Amino acid sequence: MAIGALAVALTDWIVPLHSFPLLLAFPVVLLVCWYLGMASGTVCALTETALVDIFLTRTRFHLSVGSAREEARLAMFLAVSVLLGWAMRRLAQQRAQLATQGLERELQSAHAERELAEERVRAAVVLRERDDLLQIALRANGMGLWAWDLVTGTVQWSDEVYRIAGLKPGDIRASIDDWVDLIHPDDAARVRTAVERTHTTGAEYRQQYRVRLRDGSERWVESQGRCQRDSQGHPRRVVGVMADITGRKRAEEAMLRAEKLAVAGRLAASIAHEINNPLEAIANLLYLIATDKPEADKGHLAQQALDEVMRVSLITQQTLKFHRQTGPRKSTQLAEILQTVLALFRGRLQGSGIEVDLRAPETLQISCMPGEVQQVFANLVSNAIDAMAKGGRLIIRLRFSRDWRDYSTPGVRATFVDNGCGMDDVTRHRIFEPFFTTKADTGTGLGMWVVAQLVEQHGGSIHVWSRQRSESGITAISVFLPSGANPQTAALATNEMQAQLH
Repeated sequence: MAIGALAVALTDWIVPLHSFPLLLAFPVVLLVCWYLGMASGTVCALTETALVDIFLTRTRFHLSVGSAREEARLAMFLAVSVLLGWAMRRLAQQRAQLATQGLERELQSAHAERELAEERVRAAVVLRERDDLLQIALRANGMGLWAWDLVTGTVQWSDEVYRIAGLKPGDIRASIDDWVDLIHPDDAARVRTAVERTHTTGAEYRQQYRVRLRDGSERWVESQGRCQRDSQGHPRRVVGVMADITGRKRAEEAMLRAEKLAVAGRLAASIAHEINNPLEAIANLLYLIATDKPEADKGHLAQQALDEVMRVSLITQQTLKFHRQTGPRKSTQLAEILQTVLALFRGRLQGSGIEVDLRAPETLQISCMPGEVQQVFANLVSNAIDAMAKGGRLIIRLRFSRDWRDYSTPGVRATFVDNGCGMDDVTRHRIFEPFFTTKADTGTGLGMWVVAQLVEQHGGSIHVWSRQRSESGITAISVFLPSGANPQTAALATNEMQAQLH
């Protein structure tokens, strides 16, 4: 009411407004409705209507008395001012509501951002703790992490990779070329080939090789990685781990030497038996020659004694061949190695009643270390004899072949088949594990492990099939040895494969 009266007073005081007595009343009513609400706006409109009618219109212009038109104008003012005031109030409320909602949204957004920031901090703390634990575990096991971006060619690795190479972080640039420069020259070409194959095809990467330290020493490293692909299936990145396996390699070498000595010990009994028989014959023949019996044909007896001596000499030479384990690789006839091994086991084979069926062309040659290949064949023949305690048949085949893992690699495949006791699935899957044996009293569990190690060192592969039956089983072992630097075998293998295709 006071505001309405003030508005009428201003209209009365300002002379130009006398011609428009309601000009100031409209904004006053609207402002009152905006700020003070509809009730106050309605009271203000009624107050201004009455005051304008009493003090302005009637006293000054005498237009309202008995004038329906003037009374209608005042009524119209009252209705319009109240309606506009209601609209303005409604608008004010909506604006206030929108402002409140906006503030609530901003508050919710700020709250969400604060929670997200707190979650990020917690996640960062957890991630840092896990990373610290991972680094501790990797350092304890001598392992490092590396990642190779196949698109950009950039490489990243952890500080442990530097330590494995005997370096400090930052001593060399993290790149494939700089790392390959640290690898032993004998292993560098093989590693580069594996790297190129992974880069081209996205194949899984796994290599064991030696790295040279600055002090001249060497360390064995095992590095393996798996390829990550994009949505189209293209290789994008290779992530892997690297481990220092020097200690493991030394332990394996020690076990290899121990197993070689064990094999030599097991062969000693066979060799002693082979030598004992001709020695007994020589002793008997010399006794007959030494007697003065005229009816004895001493020349014939002497010839028989000489034959037995030559037999002992042959066994001795074959034994010496078997123990020449060291030296560089050279072109070797695998048929000769097999014949030597079978000669050493002749006594056990005959004593067990085992028939040997050997087909080994003399043209089959590979570049290898003969002593280690003899070790492989001797272990396989010895296991076959043990599996056929009641007699049986041992089939041995040598033929040209190619690596089943990579048909571009030619070589020779040696297959050993026996009809002994066979193996169950558990034994077949664990046969290459070190110290796993089915011969609790006599076996060391290293024989087949040594075979796998030696074949792998030659770049070959070995596969085993076996089945058990009620009376007898069957076991087949296939050993592939690449031809290596022997071009003749590679050419023959290529020709034979082409002939088979046609």
